[in-house]
Amino acid sequence: MQKKVLENHVIKPSLVLTHNEIDHRLMPENNEVSLDKKISDLENFIRFNHGFGQTEEIKDSLYDEAKSKWQSYTQELKDVAFTFHIDKEQHEYLLHLLNNELEYDVNTVFFAIELVNLLGEWNTTTPELKSGLSEYLADATEITYIYHLISKHKVKGINKQTQLFTSLLLRIGEISKIVNYYDNHAKSLSKTIQDWVASFEETPEGLNQPQYTPTF
Repeated sequence: MQKKVLENHVIKPSLVLTHNEIDHRLMPENNEVSLDKKISDLENFIRFNHGFGQTEEIKDSLYDEAKSKWQSYTQELKDVAFTFHIDKEQHEYLLHLLNNELEYDVNTVFFAIELVNLLGEWNTTTPELKSGLSEYLADATEITYIYHLISKHKVKGINKQTQLFTSLLLRIGEISKIVNYYDNHAKSLSKTIQDWVASFEETPEGLNQPQYTPTF
């Protein structure tokens, strides 16, 4: 029996959805390249810079630069517009849930209204529908809201409605894996920066070696 591979920030999930032999990006390629580069740049900055024996001003400068790189990374991740792909049946089912099945409170009703307006009517003239899918842009927060809205719904039995429900959850899950991958990097890098700053006061083991080499 093949062992299940645990997904974490080390294993990069697929950023492409293949439907009817056509590839669809879940995340813009320019954001993928930029975020990966920012991870690498910050890792290398920490790996090849240290504050041992430096003045407090230099230590503060190193920390500020690392923090600035981290903040640039997390801000871009926050701003990424992911693409939520659904077919006509999924579109109709999601609208049905939003309009007829789900219950809302003051924290969710306005988002639900915005989501219904965003989905609109199924437009058969848009170019992306040649593949059978329509595309909707949403950031990580909006994807989370969509999940929380529909996850409250309960289905009974294994039937067409249940399959549509699970297919929507899987679509959301595909994007969530990407968000979690980059978010885990953000958390790991934050911890690495704190450990790196603490190492400024440690005794060096070699005059010509970086005083702290983080493990990623």
